[in-house]
Amino acid sequence: MNAEANSVVRVTQSGHVGHITLNRPEKRNALSREMLERLVATLRAFDGDPDIRSVVISGDARAFAAGADIGTLAEAGPVELYGSGFSELWDEVATISKPLVAAVSGYALGGGLELVLICDIVVCDESAVFGMPEAAIGTVPGAGGTQRLVRVVGKTLAMEMILAGRRLNASEALARGLVSTVTAAGQVEAQALAIADKIATNGPVAVKLAKQAVLQSYETPLTAGVRFERSLSALLAASEDRAEGMRAFGEKRKPVFTGR
Repeated sequence: MNAEANSVVRVTQSGHVGHITLNRPEKRNALSREMLERLVATLRAFDGDPDIRSVVISGDARAFAAGADIGTLAEAGPVELYGSGFSELWDEVATISKPLVAAVSGYALGGGLELVLICDIVVCDESAVFGMPEAAIGTVPGAGGTQRLVRVVGKTLAMEMILAGRRLNASEALARGLVSTVTAAGQVEAQALAIADKIATNGPVAVKLAKQAVLQSYETPLTAGVRFERSLSALLAASEDRAEGMRAFGEKRKPVFTGR
């Protein structure tokens, strides 16, 4: 699966890993409606492709995405803005069942950070900068930032980032759990692809259900989350992949998973 070089979203595949590159370098990858719609369409295609088991989303060396490019919505009235469906495009990304790995260089601000927060694993390099600058232009995050950021970094830091515009560098983001790994410059895509490739070697059904279980922890109390996890574990007992995994372990070989 490949896209034209001049597309706002470039798409490649390596083995079982899909790679989506945001490609508006002249705008520091500001997320336009066209870019988001193409991103969502590509993610849906990957989600429905049994050959794809994980996905990397990256930008370029200057910016992962330096915010949302709302274009004409800047002049929209409240009813038009509410009904535009623009913010809901981030919700569409959140419905993807396969693991999403963000590879962040440079700026991840506003809507760009909101996209990062939806991803399941976040890797950045030493140039990364994370922030929510919306209040400086008289608005608020509108694609889940106020809700997801506090769940990741905690209330007080989220408040400072959203209300006062504090930005986090790579080491601060690592310390606060916003990213899992920091790499040297030029290494972030390779690291993200390596993580995605490792995910792709595991049982696809187990990975999909494990993602659901972890995300459920944000939505439910502990006891309900444990019950949900237990039901998924029992469900997996019926899968061919689980049987293959158990056989391979006993035979001291690598399992061959089929996603069934």
